[in-house]
Amino acid sequence: MNLTTIRIAWRNLSRNKRRTALAIGAIAIGQFTLVFVNGMMAGMFVDMIAAITGPLIGHVQVHHPEWREERAVDLCVEGVDEAVSRIETMPGVVSVLPRIYSPVLTASGEESEEPADAEIGVVVGVRFEEEVQTGGLLEELNTDDFRGGAALGSILANRLGVQEGDLLAVIGQDADEFPVTELFEVGAIIDSPVELVKTMGIVIPIEQAQELFALTDQAHEVIVLGAHYDDADGLAAAVAAIDSLSEAEVLTWRQAIPELARLIEFKGWIDFVFVGILFIAAAAGIANTAMMSTFERLREFGMLLALGAKPPRIVSMVLVESVLLGVVGVVIGSILGSAVVLITSQTGINYAAFAGSEAEEVSFAGLNISYVMFPMFQFRQVAYGFVAVSLTSILASTWPAILAARLEPVRALRS
Repeated sequence: MNLTTIRIAWRNLSRNKRRTALAIGAIAIGQFTLVFVNGMMAGMFVDMIAAITGPLIGHVQVHHPEWREERAVDLCVEGVDEAVSRIETMPGVVSVLPRIYSPVLTASGEESEEPADAEIGVVVGVRFEEEVQTGGLLEELNTDDFRGGAALGSILANRLGVQEGDLLAVIGQDADEFPVTELFEVGAIIDSPVELVKTMGIVIPIEQAQELFALTDQAHEVIVLGAHYDDADGLAAAVAAIDSLSEAEVLTWRQAIPELARLIEFKGWIDFVFVGILFIAAAAGIANTAMMSTFERLREFGMLLALGAKPPRIVSMVLVESVLLGVVGVVIGSILGSAVVLITSQTGINYAAFAGSEAEEVSFAGLNISYVMFPMFQFRQVAYGFVAVSLTSILASTWPAILAARLEPVRALRS
């Protein structure tokens, strides 16, 4: 192949401008769809995974084998302090978050002429200094304004009619099945993305929760956050190898929420679907253009063959013309798709608005996830388009190219 062949192929594309424009437009639309939709899906899934594996699920979970089913107060992980210390020294571990959960009845502890209405709540014992960091349950807590006491979920606070500085009474049961009561000062009201905390949570220091519920050196759950969610399998294996956790259940986030794992696997198939759409759009446009162009130029090909042009030269002319057609369409679609993805990655897309909904978030796996998603540009989607269209161009134009190369010069000149 030489530059002359490329120039001839490029010139031939301008012979029927309308047909060429339609073919390029079909390919460009297919590539735009591939880049934009997959960028939108990638951004949505990355945000969802980061939200779910952050404050609630973590990358690895450790708890009593029966705790997820029964949620009983006495089903705990033993020797938590030593286990947490061991895990914190492991490579790749960002934070270790032991937690205690205990259902209680709660009501305003302020004096009133009318008896206060009680609500069901959950006392959550955590390490405040860890949980206020990125990825913790208390990431939304303003530590500068927090005065100690309990951090109360905003919905629960609204139902109880309490404000910061008010007293909160709780009645529950400890691990030995003895009743316990306590008064907490509401130090902060938090609008947590975790549904449990937002609607029922009474968050207190874990040491206070351990004392209240007779859980010395115990916790219901230990959440481990690594550098990246893809490292969960190796991290889980290392945690499970700790002797003191030999009786505990150690799960990765994929095992803890298999629905999300299946959703992510399905997302991989979506990539193939849109590549297939691009294949079809390219094949339809290029095959039609190549066939029409070949039959319109039979006399031209016959003359070239009569003048001594070799059949491979004819084949290369048709193939190069089709590849150029596809590449131009891919370039246009890639530029438009990439531009839209990069712009919306900054502005975000509220996909609830398309359905006419005014909701700002949706609940999934115990989390409130925002409807506003931020697409993520992935160069591989552009590369997929170039590869798919190049292959399609060659396949769609092979038969017309062979047909042109096998022409008999005399017959072609008389046609």
